[in-house]
Amino acid sequence: MKTQKARINFSKVKDHELAHVAQNIVNKMTINAHFSQPTPTLLSIQTTISTYSDALLKAKDGSKQDTAYKNACRLNLENSLSSLGSYVNLTAEADLVKLESSGFPLSKIPEPIGILEAPTITVTYGKNPGEIHIECSVIHKASGYIILYSPVPGPADNNEWYNKQWSSSKGTLTQLKSETKYVIKAAAMSPEANKMGIYNFSDPVEKMVP
Repeated sequence: MKTQKARINFSKVKDHELAHVAQNIVNKMTINAHFSQPTPTLLSIQTTISTYSDALLKAKDGSKQDTAYKNACRLNLENSLSSLGSYVNLTAEADLVKLESSGFPLSKIPEPIGILEAPTITVTYGKNPGEIHIECSVIHKASGYIILYSPVPGPADNNEWYNKQWSSSKGTLTQLKSETKYVIKAAAMSPEANKMGIYNFSDPVEKMVP
């Protein structure tokens, strides 16, 4: 089971927001009984925040050198916050109350996707003999598509069909037996469906292979 953690990557935080985010963390962790020995120290991070804030202000209408210095100060602050976040995660041991008290933004726990609805499929001839092109309707949140195919009649047990897994909603089956009618069906994949081996398959489509 996945648990929440303090997010320790701040590279996507905007320049003008980074100091505010960092200051909130320092404020929340000051005299915080859950984190008695922060590493690096809050005093050192406070100094880094001030240095970055001054450099950001100077770079606003400054030279290229001022911008380069601001970027260096930003990287220093990011690295300091990352180290502090690692300390928070190690100390909190996934305790959500402790994590929330740190002021760090927390990672999100992905919501389960479940068993997805069945797609509809369109089956057409491929460019070459022995080929069939298949296009599935796009199913939101699908991690891919599983294609089952067999000469007619298809087996009663899905495990006895030939199968392909595609990351895309469309693709081409090749090296099929020409002048043979095949039956094809497809399902959308998800982590839960893959784990349980349960899928909602489309209505089967029969097609003579050229």
